[in-house]
Amino acid sequence: MKNPMTKLFTPLVRRLTTCFLAGVFTILPLVITVAVVIWVAGMLDTIVGKGSLLGGLIEKLGGRVVEQNSPMAYALGWVLVLGSVFVLGLLVELGAKRLLSQLVDSLVQKIPLIGSIYGTSKQLVNMLDKKDEADLKGMSVVFCMFGTGGGCGLLALLVSPERYAINGRDYQIVIVPTAPVPVGGGLLFVPVECITAADMTVDGLMSIYVSMGITAPEFITPRAESSTAS
Repeated sequence: MKNPMTKLFTPLVRRLTTCFLAGVFTILPLVITVAVVIWVAGMLDTIVGKGSLLGGLIEKLGGRVVEQNSPMAYALGWVLVLGSVFVLGLLVELGAKRLLSQLVDSLVQKIPLIGSIYGTSKQLVNMLDKKDEADLKGMSVVFCMFGTGGGCGLLALLVSPERYAINGRDYQIVIVPTAPVPVGGGLLFVPVECITAADMTVDGLMSIYVSMGITAPEFITPRAESSTAS
């Protein structure tokens, strides 16, 4: 015979659990957003924070105007750096972009290893520049299918329509993000015949990965329930 207290507490525990989970799923989007922001802020602090190498150089720059170890040195250093970036942007807008680009290219690309990194970084920035629409249109969302009869499928970003011949087989480069933070991922060379175009925007792809698949029905047509019955 069941304990009366068990009958009383079981529905209560279920109710409390349901309420708790409802609260968790309500606040989860905010938690994920805050986590991403903190991760980015932490990475920036590691690179340009006050205790970093670059941050120390910025503080020394401000220390040329005020006392080196004063609280204002680091802040003033940032003011000088951001002001310099603004002046550079002003020169670019006034038509000096090609001249400045040629000058930097001629200096940096001659340095071993550094020149290769700079060339790759410049190509990536040019691709992401909103003014360069030709490169943007070359990026698209695709499905990558692996295994016999289709098998496993991956939702990925096709970097460009270019094909690469490797061991007598054509490949294309795709980027597969990670969930729920799609800023990372893997770069894969995938056989051309395994890639299928997806009728979806890049924003849709990011939404699916960030939501861990929950928003997929908004961008991919679900199969009707009547057709899923065996």
